Formats: sequence, C-alpha cells, structure tokens
Amino acid sequence: MSKGNMIAILLVIILIFGALIALTVLSFPQKADDDDIVFEKVGGDDFLNVTLKYRLKISEKDIPDGSFDTSSGVINYYGAKNISYVDTFGNKDYFIIWKTTTSKYDWVDTTRHINQYVSCYLTGNVKGKCFVEYGFEEHYVYGVMVSTEVKDFSEATFIYDILGLNRSGFELTYSSTSYAGGSHSSGSGGYHTVVPDRYTLSRTDPGSYYDHYEYGDNYDIDDYLESQGYD
Repeated sequence: MSKGNMIAILLVIILIFGALIALTVLSFPQKADDDDIVFEKVGGDDFLNVTLKYRLKISEKDIPDGSFDTSSGVINYYGAKNISYVDTFGNKDYFIIWKTTTSKYDWVDTTRHINQYVSCYLTGNVKGKCFVEYGFEEHYVYGVMVSTEVKDFSEATFIYDILGLNRSGFELTYSSTSYAGGSHSSGSGGYHTVVPDRYTLSRTDPGSYYDHYEYGDNYDIDDYLESQGYD
C-alpha cells in the first residue's frame, strides 16, 4: 500500500472517530451547574427582571403575539420572547417576557400615578404563573409568564424570589385572603396596587369598577352595582 493511501485511510479513521465523539457529546443532555443563573431584563431595561438560579439558558427566540387563560381572565402578550433553559438535572423548561404599550390592557388606569399589577396562574393546557405590571413612570406594561411544567412553585417564590420584588410593596393576589388597596414600596418610593378580576373589583371597589367598565358586560355585576346605588 502506498504512503498516500495510508495517509488517506488514517484521515478517514480520524474523521470517523471525531464524528463519533461529537455524536456522543451531543447525545448527553445539557445540564446546569450550581453556579449557573438565567437573568433577563424584561423589555431590555431594569424595571422588571427575571432571575432563575441553578438554570442554564439554551435558547431565545421571538414569538408571535398570543394569550394565556389565567385565574384573572385572558391575558394577551405582544412582541414577546421565549427563553428556554435547563436545570441541574437536564430538565428543559421556558418562560416568556414582553413589554408593550398601555393601550393593550383595559385595566391600566394611566390617570393614577401608581404602578398597577396582576399576579395570577394559568388555567388552560399550559401550567405556569404570570405577572403583568404597568409602570406609570415608564408608561409601559411589562409581562412575565414562567412555565411550571417541570417544577411548580408558590406565588411568593415567583414574585419575591424570581422577580425580586419588594415584599412591602407587592401583596400576594390569589394565595392571600385579601387584596391590597395600595401599599407603600420602600424600594422604589412609589405605590403599587393589585388589579383584581372584575367580580372582585365590583365588590371591593365598586366606584372604580363603575368608572372604568361599561354596563352590560356582566348582568350579575350590573345588578349588584345598582343595588349599591350606582346607575
């Protein structure tokens, strides 16, 4: 066998072994290390951030506008990004973040100089927790939906640990027995108020419901408001 043929055979063998090694590496699932952290700024600024410890980001992509069925009704998202990650066991999950204009949400009251937010959980086929906040100084609405398909967590963990919000300024919405009427946030020097569903709003603040929603949306609520002297 000529020297040239031997070199060619050796090159082929090296290429085969290289391909086998590459396939072996790719066949192992990606895993996060204990010091890995996924950190994302919603909308690219520092108003609302997502922090997931012991996670490794593996992809990011823009997704079409859509919506979630939640405990607070249907919540739409616009111009969103889907962030995928793996945990230390190689389990894959994702979260969605978006930033949009106030005109997209009818519960936002831009005349009130306070931040307003909704905290809820998904009720459809997708499991997850959702948080949407209007920043009155930024004049934008910021949203986060974190999937809980792999591992569930409490509303408190979501708001205070993953989103890093101040406990003194953000009350729990659905895992608490009462709604916040507006509490001081020492972290930002502003005020925040929970925006409940329409039924709860009609009971806890009928004047606000009367000011912001049209009659005829829900006859049960309309009848109740009329019994309270609103017409």
